[in-house]
Amino acid sequence: MRVLTAAGVALALVASGCGRAAPVPGSAGTFTWGSGAGARRYIVYTPARWRARQRVPLVVVLHGCTTTARQMMESSRYDAVAEAHDFVVVYPEVTQAEASMPGFDAYCWAFWQGTDWVRGGYDPGPIAAITREVTRRWSIDPRRVYLVGISAGAFLASDMAALYPDLYAAVAEAAGGAFADFDCRAGVSSNVSVQQSAEYALGAEGPRARVTPRFVIGGSADEVVPPACATKALLQGLRTDNLVLDRRQTAPIRLTPVAVSQERPAVTGGHPYRVGVYADQYGCELGERVLVQGMQHFWSGGSAQRRWQIWSDPRGPSAAQLSWAFLSRY
Repeated sequence: MRVLTAAGVALALVASGCGRAAPVPGSAGTFTWGSGAGARRYIVYTPARWRARQRVPLVVVLHGCTTTARQMMESSRYDAVAEAHDFVVVYPEVTQAEASMPGFDAYCWAFWQGTDWVRGGYDPGPIAAITREVTRRWSIDPRRVYLVGISAGAFLASDMAALYPDLYAAVAEAAGGAFADFDCRAGVSSNVSVQQSAEYALGAEGPRARVTPRFVIGGSADEVVPPACATKALLQGLRTDNLVLDRRQTAPIRLTPVAVSQERPAVTGGHPYRVGVYADQYGCELGERVLVQGMQHFWSGGSAQRRWQIWSDPRGPSAAQLSWAFLSRY
């Protein structure tokens, strides 16, 4: 991966304030959306084979708490998948106020606040605006725009799936939760059932309601976001899709997997993993649940460099590759 020099990044930052910075193939550039307290930086990775006016897919990747956009980019290795499959990746970042929160709340999206559960809200509005800006300037195919998040970013991705079904064709979560279900974390008993969350999500979709396929991955030993919480995120998405299709939560998409496979570790000495496939009565796959055995609260299969291993576990299967394989079908 070729990254812009410090001078090049600075130039991109200045130019992007006026919306005039041009995409550079085979590079990562930093840009700014908005101004003042609401300003948000974002990084865009453009694959080497990208050409202007060539319609390509876009993946929006949301980082977790205590993680910057650049750290997410480097640790997840989503850029390597983008380079191999010719799509653009954008990594939005929180506001300065969110970045400055104390302790483990630093760099957290405000997914636990009601302002993130409404279209145009504190985090969702700017992320949607950044998505549209990149879609316009990078020759993105608007039918192939996808959203991925980890931890706090996954909780927000679940909210965004309900708030912007007209913008994102499919959504992937790593160690996240269901719509408006911020309490579904370790040591906290959620007071929102999956049935309620599904109804809330349908209400948030409003007249834009549509089926949004969902991919969920996480570790069986996750002590921050329990595996049951991530599974709940998938089931909420499927139940909401069922409400869109048939006004009932339990069909036509089945809420139990139609197939479950036990996969060998992706690397020597790595974590084995299980893949559950969820489909409708015609066998059309609309959900996937990957449970990585023995993995804790990490991005699965990211960079093996020691400096990134606070966020990623290279012993797991590549969450970037698995999520792209799912998302790219839709």
